[in-house]
Amino acid sequence: MGFSISWLAFKALSKMEVLKRTGFRDTGVYDEANESPFSLAELPTGWTILFANDFDYGSAEHLIALSAGAMIVACQAEEHVMFSAAHCCAEGRESWSVWHDCERGRYDLSVRGALPAELEPIRKRLIAKQDESGGARSNVDYTFDIPVELACELTGYRHDLSKFDWGQPHFTRLERDR
Repeated sequence: MGFSISWLAFKALSKMEVLKRTGFRDTGVYDEANESPFSLAELPTGWTILFANDFDYGSAEHLIALSAGAMIVACQAEEHVMFSAAHCCAEGRESWSVWHDCERGRYDLSVRGALPAELEPIRKRLIAKQDESGGARSNVDYTFDIPVELACELTGYRHDLSKFDWGQPHFTRLERDR
């Protein structure tokens, strides 16, 4: 079993602003393991995270519509086929995207836009780990983590961790606002 998820990180938007923008309402029910289709947490890092058990929810196309007057960083992880992506959209436009598709090879990494400086050290470190573990023949896909680690570096959140330097996120279940 692996993740097939996405999460959106809204910079400097309150929980209420994110709910209004995305058309959800907060049930107030704690979602410790992100088992609900959608859940939300405000982080002390200044980001509000909307977690989706829906890989496509974090697509760059979807973010563009949500990013008017805001900045959003999103991460997508599909571990069944080892596809990962990180995107940033601001003011209704895509700023950058980074994605890995293992079906195109262990070293596949595609990029678009004005990439953040944080990408290059992450890329160098994880490509070196890929080389050390056997390269293209390795049983481990370190390149998959490049977009995931980039999104984490920028927002302070990673979907497969439960504790951080700043504490633990407190996610609550969301429902579509009718």
